Parts: sequence; structure tokens; C-alpha cells
Amino acid sequence: MQKLDVTGTLIAIVDDEQSVRTALSNLLLSVSYETVLFESAEAVLQSDLLGDINFMVLDVKLRGMSGIELFEQLRAAGVIIPTVFISGNADWDTQLRIAQAGALLFLPKPVDVELLLKTIDDIVKS
Repeated sequence: MQKLDVTGTLIAIVDDEQSVRTALSNLLLSVSYETVLFESAEAVLQSDLLGDINFMVLDVKLRGMSGIELFEQLRAAGVIIPTVFISGNADWDTQLRIAQAGALLFLPKPVDVELLLKTIDDIVKS
């Protein structure tokens, strides 16, 4: 299997739980991705790095603006970032809204790390 050169691929992790941000960041750093961590949707919108983000792992339920609202607001502004949503408690209607909004995937917590890495790798390859 060919190893991907992922140097320079910046992945945003947006979750209000520090332990989740840290765990996902450590996972992605271990396979040579670069990460930037945000505890809120508002922090993403205020970041100077927004235009540099290649992929986003986004929690559905955040304090303040929800992950879905952030995703929809970015899309409406023409900012298209491939996104995987994660959540510990998303109901069927929420999952349907995520799919209709154009997200790549929804993963329940605890996250299936192999599926997450495969999804990211597939996007980076393309």
C-alpha cells in the first residue's frame, strides 16, 4: 500500500470537549496530518486559518452555534470544506439534516477511527 504524502494537509477539529479534540488531534498527528483545534463554531469563523483548512471533523452539538449551523453558514458563504460530523447523541432527523447539507459522513462517538482515517485519506488523494 502506498503511503500518502499528507504534509501540509490541515484538518480542523471542532468539538467542545477538550478530550475529544486532543484524542483526534493525536490520532491525526500520528499519521502526519496537521491539525488546528477549535472549541466552538464561533472560533472557527474568527480564525485566520479558515481559508487554509483542507478537512473538518465537526461535532454536531457545540456550545453556542451548532456544528450544523456552522457548516451551513460556511457553505452559504462559498466556503466548501469536506466535513465529517461526529456526535454522541444525534437523532435520525439530525443525521438526515447533516446528509442533506452535504457532509461526507456522520460518525457516532466513540468515533470509528479507521473509517475516519479512510475518509480523510480518500479526500486527500482526490
